[in-house]
Amino acid sequence: MESRRPGPRAGPGQACPGHYGRNPQHSVPGKWIRRLYQKTFYFHFLNVPRAFGRRNTFLCYQVEGSGSSSPDKGIFMKQMWPRTPEYHAEQSFLSWFENRLPLPAQRPCQVTWYLSWSPCSHCAELVAAFLDTHRNVNLTIYTARLYYHLHPEYRAGLCRLVSAGAQVEAMSFSEFEKCWEEFVYNEGNPFRPWRMLRRNYRVQVKNLQDILRGAMGLLEEETFCFQFNNQRRVPKPHRRRRPYLCYQLATPTGSPLHRGYLCNQKGRHVEVCLVDTIQAMGLDPAQSYQLTCSLSQSPCPLCARKLLDFAGSHCNLRLQIFTSRLYFHWLRNFQQGLYLLCKAHIPVTVMGLPEFRHCWKTFVDQAKPFPAWRKLPECSASIKERLARILKVWSLSDL
Repeated sequence: MESRRPGPRAGPGQACPGHYGRNPQHSVPGKWIRRLYQKTFYFHFLNVPRAFGRRNTFLCYQVEGSGSSSPDKGIFMKQMWPRTPEYHAEQSFLSWFENRLPLPAQRPCQVTWYLSWSPCSHCAELVAAFLDTHRNVNLTIYTARLYYHLHPEYRAGLCRLVSAGAQVEAMSFSEFEKCWEEFVYNEGNPFRPWRMLRRNYRVQVKNLQDILRGAMGLLEEETFCFQFNNQRRVPKPHRRRRPYLCYQLATPTGSPLHRGYLCNQKGRHVEVCLVDTIQAMGLDPAQSYQLTCSLSQSPCPLCARKLLDFAGSHCNLRLQIFTSRLYFHWLRNFQQGLYLLCKAHIPVTVMGLPEFRHCWKTFVDQAKPFPAWRKLPECSASIKERLARILKVWSLSDL
């Protein structure tokens, strides 16, 4: 049972009071530590929803199955030396792991992280790419706090980690206690939990579950019905509709390999995010694939050309696009983008009731049949007719 004794007060103060045991032979960028001061641990691993003054990240790692009799343990922290490029703790671990612990591809290896902050979007992509190329490595990440969990790019980074096979969880009392015993100079003192540790843990778990819903490829019912609604006017309550993309990668026989959904990130449209996601998977060029995308609105001209270049460089991949609405269909450059896709044998099809039902069943966390909105078939027929006129006019002008 969790002790009721209060821990030391973790108020504003120095971000890093100090550390012990720096390895003089360590050549990897960043800082390597054997153990933490008690004050450092209590300050940086405090799991409050809003943490101020904690600009560093501590990564406590344990590697099992590397060939040594005992697990490899240590701590990395972000490098913040003057006049040197910033090097995150996750980057330091990956460099150390690949340089100091080369493993045979067939030997399984269990890696466990205890993080004071969850990885940023850049580090999440690096770790996911590492897991894609090291299938024998199983990574479990326990994080005390979520880093910018309301920003789309950081949420997408955590989803990318889970899609790559990592297990991401919030640190509970048992993880804090183990971290205290293994990575802190505790001087034989037991771990003393701070006030509202369990309550903060439940908040972190709820936020993490909300984020990782996207890694499972499941949308909320309300989100799908609003964002994929093909009516001309936005239904009440009035708010802006955002581009969403549901995708499924499968073999030519239809066996699904990967699926998920994407939304616009800062400065990157969903089509660009899709191309980056598929390219990061490292598909086998000798095998054929079927990629089916369902969009809440059709691609813009730049994204249409991005999809054309992507399909042209992956001849083994067949791309098919379904769209709920046409985006700025009255502008010539947007019409041309749709025509170029169809001309390159990338069919663009307007979603009807069967496609909406399929999307609902495949990509929505639903507990009831698809609730078709008012005038769905009429709106779908009108959008199909509009797309057919656009393609006909552009094919005649092309001739």
